[in-house]
Amino acid sequence: MSYHLLEQGKHKQDFIDQYTVGFDRFKAYLLGKDKDGTPPKTPEWASKITGIPADKIRELAELMASKRTQIGGSWSIQRAHHGEMPYWAIVNFACMLGNIGLPGQGVGFSWHYGGGGMPQSGGTAPTGLSQGRNPVKKICPASRITEMLEGPGKPFVYNGTTYTYPKVKLIYNAGNNFMSHQQDTNALIRAMQSVDTVIVQDCWWNASSRWADIVLPATTTVERDDITSAGTYSIDKVFAMKQLIAPVGDALDDFEIFRRLSALCGIEFAFTEGLKPMDYIRQAYEKSSAVKDTPFAKFWEEGHAPIKVPEEARKWVRHAEFRADPAKHPLHTPSGKIEMYSATIDKMRLDDMPPMPKFLPPAEYLGNAKPDEVHVVSPHPYYRLHSQIANAEPVRKLYEIQTREPLTISRADAEKRGIQDGDLVELYNERGALVVGAKVSDKIMPGVVSIYEGAWPQLDSKGRCNNGLVNFITSNRRASKLTQATTANTCLASLRKCTDADPGGSKAFEPPAITKSDIAFDAKFYALDRAAALRAKATASMGKGEKIFYQRCTVCHGPRDPAQYTLKQWQGITPSMFQRAGLNDGEKQLVMEFLQKNAKQG
Repeated sequence: MSYHLLEQGKHKQDFIDQYTVGFDRFKAYLLGKDKDGTPPKTPEWASKITGIPADKIRELAELMASKRTQIGGSWSIQRAHHGEMPYWAIVNFACMLGNIGLPGQGVGFSWHYGGGGMPQSGGTAPTGLSQGRNPVKKICPASRITEMLEGPGKPFVYNGTTYTYPKVKLIYNAGNNFMSHQQDTNALIRAMQSVDTVIVQDCWWNASSRWADIVLPATTTVERDDITSAGTYSIDKVFAMKQLIAPVGDALDDFEIFRRLSALCGIEFAFTEGLKPMDYIRQAYEKSSAVKDTPFAKFWEEGHAPIKVPEEARKWVRHAEFRADPAKHPLHTPSGKIEMYSATIDKMRLDDMPPMPKFLPPAEYLGNAKPDEVHVVSPHPYYRLHSQIANAEPVRKLYEIQTREPLTISRADAEKRGIQDGDLVELYNERGALVVGAKVSDKIMPGVVSIYEGAWPQLDSKGRCNNGLVNFITSNRRASKLTQATTANTCLASLRKCTDADPGGSKAFEPPAITKSDIAFDAKFYALDRAAALRAKATASMGKGEKIFYQRCTVCHGPRDPAQYTLKQWQGITPSMFQRAGLNDGEKQLVMEFLQKNAKQG
């Protein structure tokens, strides 16, 4: 599409000249004049890769160039080998349209999530618990757990910096089903043999709990009091999450679990600061913008409180200020402009992340598949959130096939393999195998099958996942050395009718056998001196800006080590971070001074 605009002279050169850098390099790639030696990126070239007729590609390019066009990119596109490239290509195409910063046009990558695209209050959501700096500086990208366990000390590149994996002997997992969202589950199971102890704190006997040495049963959200906000972006309401039932069995809320652990380690007051859960809920609410109009007592009684959205927010346009005056409102890029080619990434010399959007053949796709293989995609489930509610039998009955996850398959692929709707099928490759139920459909492309992510696993007598956790067949390869992200949707597998399934169906939700016994530990077990020393190290010599950062600033679930990002990157992150933290100008300045001193150089 970009090639077509260029060839027809319908690209907006004035916009490109004023607001971007690097177009000459991208243009050379489109025309086949780049040093990589690839051909011109004509619609015919793209048609051979995508299967979309060249005339349709031209038609869509013409349509977008002639109408008010906004391109919304979902997050799923990234979850693939070289998954960064499509987003960058979208931005570059939008630059050629010249419509970034205009009402109802340009690009957006979060419109589907958490109130993205809705008018923003500009207010502060309820705050979280304070925490000190992490004395452990080693990191592991979220999708690299298996690689970390397999190779302690192994170097890896992330965001342009080389790190080494730590040696892990204990895993403490709370509020996260890591065994369900790591790719190549069989490889993870093997890698976990190097770990001495796995502790899981969860509400359910899910995948992670099944592979744990110690399970700490935690309450669900209906068994405790809590607080939350509406809209990750809009932040226009606060909700009271009131306890509805007493904790079931021996379950404790997370705060109480950590209070007891901190008491064992001799640092209880350092954790609780003398407060109880309801004190923290009140404190979290009173730091939010909702308190300006609704006192806490009224909020808790009524169950919700609004945060006012200013009228001007309803007319907000992404990148409008940048378009109006790029010198006064530069982007947080090295050039201050949209980088259609990145000199910064070029300097990193990453073999799997070029400095501009290119088509890089994935390691697994229909373009290199064997005759019997299909491409497996694993979208978010329709009836649950990831693996949550997978154990709810009334919900499961709405979609399960012979007690297992459904696999959507085209009629042509089913007929070729002698598969009928409702049959059990085996989906397999060199990494593992699944037994699932066939859902024959006319609404999926031949050569592609779809199975929801997040199933709970259960191994059958042949080592296959008897309930359909797709990660038993997805690969553990990274998206690139830049992001080290997951590539779950880059997956080929073979498919056949299953004639040797274990009798009795899926047993993924059967509870474990419970035996009770009393265990006593002597004081040496808790290593109290080490716990106190770590606590002291986490809080010692913290300046004002650092204290505010670790107490109130979050970046996608928790504070990051400032050295993971450059100052430019922090400048792009902090506007929304400061807003949610409710910092005043003085506090913002203190945090920025702390980040400036401790950010990654480069």
